[in-house]
Amino acid sequence: MENNFNIEEPHYLLDSNMVSEIIKPLPDFNVIKKLAEHSSDCAIASSSWQELLYGMYKMPEGMNKKYLEKFLVDDVMENFRVITYTKKSAEIHADIRAKTEKLGKPAPFADSLIASIALANHMVLVTRNTKHFEAIQEVSDLKVENWFAHCPQPLKSL
Repeated sequence: MENNFNIEEPHYLLDSNMVSEIIKPLPDFNVIKKLAEHSSDCAIASSSWQELLYGMYKMPEGMNKKYLEKFLVDDVMENFRVITYTKKSAEIHADIRAKTEKLGKPAPFADSLIASIALANHMVLVTRNTKHFEAIQEVSDLKVENWFAHCPQPLKSL
């Protein structure tokens, strides 16, 4: 499978919630518009790729699973480079976790992991869950963008 990426390093690191928005029956217009504008400048973290695959593997066999698998292979892998967790990411990750714990605001492992990949690669993290990264932003230079249109966090079901 050959990927068509521009030669320059991508600028935006998409959280898995941004990628999964694409496949929704009624995706957010702003997200789709921003992805179209910046498609050649976006990548996903290896941890987000794992989350997407895990969600697919848990699904029962059937058309929905086949459709998701086709989307992941044909659309995600063809359009987004996967940025891996490196030694540099690991060092940044450890620093973030220690600093947020000292603040009394420990960052969840998965959130600090994706943030460390963004920081190690000088990327902007794009997510709907900006609140998850506030403590990390207090102790680092992490830049975060939310491409959803004025959207509040989704309501939890009762």
